[in-house]
Amino acid sequence: MFARRVERELPAASDDDVEHLYSQLLRFWSGGLLPHFHTESECLLARLIRHRPLYDPQIERLHTEHLTMYGLVARMQDAASPGERREALREFGVTLHDHIRWEERELFEAAQAELTDGELDALGDEIAGRHPKLTSAPWEDASGV
Repeated sequence: MFARRVERELPAASDDDVEHLYSQLLRFWSGGLLPHFHTESECLLARLIRHRPLYDPQIERLHTEHLTMYGLVARMQDAASPGERREALREFGVTLHDHIRWEERELFEAAQAELTDGELDALGDEIAGRHPKLTSAPWEDASGV
């Protein structure tokens, strides 16, 4: 949802709107995406490497895309102008959207085919234990904004 919001709202956004999207991104980053990245590495990849070489192209792609998004967040934090922040936010939205689609279409499908039923059950239990159901989107504040 957040990647779609950036795609939809950013082209016509004023500098103040960009700052608002950026502040929401930071909440999303710390409250949702960063924990998600850690869970993928510590839970999913920890099981996949039992079945694949460490330098498997999908494993490398996952890490590369995560690191790219880390870099884009740092670029936004360090931006000297609203234009720089806008461009990094745009790149972040595109990268996140493409990353999610790739995970859904390729990585998660491959993992379901490769992992045993026991591994999949353990993976589901571990993810559920780490990430309780959200009552609001991670970029929203307590008022739902």
